[in-house]
Amino acid sequence: MMNSGFFNSVLRQRILPAVTFSSIKEAEPVAEALMKGGLETLEVAFRSADAAACISHIRKKFPELSVGAGTLLSTSQVREAIDAGAQFGLSPGLNRETSEFAAARDFPFMPGVMTPSEIELAMQLGFTTLKLFPAEQIGGTSFLKAMMGPYLHTQVKFIPMGGVTPENMNDYLNLENVLAIGGSWFAAPKLISAMDYKSITENVVKALAKIQAL
Repeated sequence: MMNSGFFNSVLRQRILPAVTFSSIKEAEPVAEALMKGGLETLEVAFRSADAAACISHIRKKFPELSVGAGTLLSTSQVREAIDAGAQFGLSPGLNRETSEFAAARDFPFMPGVMTPSEIELAMQLGFTTLKLFPAEQIGGTSFLKAMMGPYLHTQVKFIPMGGVTPENMNDYLNLENVLAIGGSWFAAPKLISAMDYKSITENVVKALAKIQAL
């Protein structure tokens, strides 16, 4: 399957911070703060006009970081992410056109799912690492446990995002069908706007310590 090996490697730390930048000047200090905490991978959400520029800047400044592009809703955004140097992409939903466009360009891509039908369609398209969104709102760990029966043998793995917190992250990570968890709390917009880089670093340190305690 086209995306499992790549994501097993890039998400070996089992966390994926999703960061939304409001301007390019935020990119470098936030990326540096995440790295200080020990982070190797982050996702830059395509929710602002500067998303592509932020990806490009982080890739040049911190080549050791793996940088993905999130909230990719169209083929044009996928193209923009690739051109900016993004190493992988995610979408909140399962858009066949966007997913096939990414696959045709050998761009590691993680479509979003929230139903068994979407899981099966994603598998049919060749994707086995899937974003589960919005995870907590559709049942969280209970939903994921229910998906083990029909799908665990298929090697499909999920990245739950949406409602995942420091308090419940290990409940998700303890599940056999969860590869990693994602969240925006690592570098929340209020921390970025307050330039509270120390808290961003601490959030990564605490999350990695929780994972080591599993």
